[in-house]
Amino acid sequence: MQCIIENGTIIANIIRRNQSYVEAEMINGMLESSRGCMKEEFRMDIISSNLSNINVIGFKKDRISFQSILDKTSMSANAPANVTIRPDMEQGDLNGTGNELDIAITGKGFFKISTENGIRYTRKGNFTLDTSGILTTQGGEKVMGKSGPITITGKNISIDRKGNIQTDDGILGQLDVVDFENYRGLIKEGKTLFANQTDEPEIDIPTETAISQGYTELSNVNAADEMVNMIHAMRAFESYQKAMRAIDDLNNQAINQVGRLR
Repeated sequence: MQCIIENGTIIANIIRRNQSYVEAEMINGMLESSRGCMKEEFRMDIISSNLSNINVIGFKKDRISFQSILDKTSMSANAPANVTIRPDMEQGDLNGTGNELDIAITGKGFFKISTENGIRYTRKGNFTLDTSGILTTQGGEKVMGKSGPITITGKNISIDRKGNIQTDDGILGQLDVVDFENYRGLIKEGKTLFANQTDEPEIDIPTETAISQGYTELSNVNAADEMVNMIHAMRAFESYQKAMRAIDDLNNQAINQVGRLR
């Protein structure tokens, strides 16, 4: 019996000496698990946004990456997130509409759009004409040509693969379709407009890029892929939650055992 008591005292002393270390490790484990939960919540938000815009013409899905979901030097669950969200510029499928003002870009490049906030870029090409015959987006922003906004007169609108617009009144202008060496400066502004926030210089589109009249580019969201990603995110979130509960149970056991050994 004396041996048992002595051993129990020794164990209690060891636990007390290492208690702060154990508590710190448990706190770190809890924080790491909470970071994991937040990471998967961010991922779920992006997946949900992609799926909700699956039918939006010219929409580019977002991809998310994590450098460090939370500042690991902080012990606060409110530490700032370090998350990178970038649009995936992969080509979407083309949908034939037969509408003479529906225009799709096959390959790299963007239509230039004049907005009240300046020049913006888009792949959404379901254009229309305003009351003055100026080519505009469905929202009323002017579509830019090489010489400025394009006014369309006459009948039988024809647009060739280089973006030249012609009617029975003759050639009326050419769509100003541009590209960029680096897309990192393009930030989404709304669902389909991009702002060039880093003033990345415009470059000519590649020779293989072509304009297709009577088509629109569908979103590049693949529903099956997004659903698989959602399932993975949900499972990962549940795993982090289980880890948090396990750490909490261990913490309670350690507290109770130390109390009894004392």
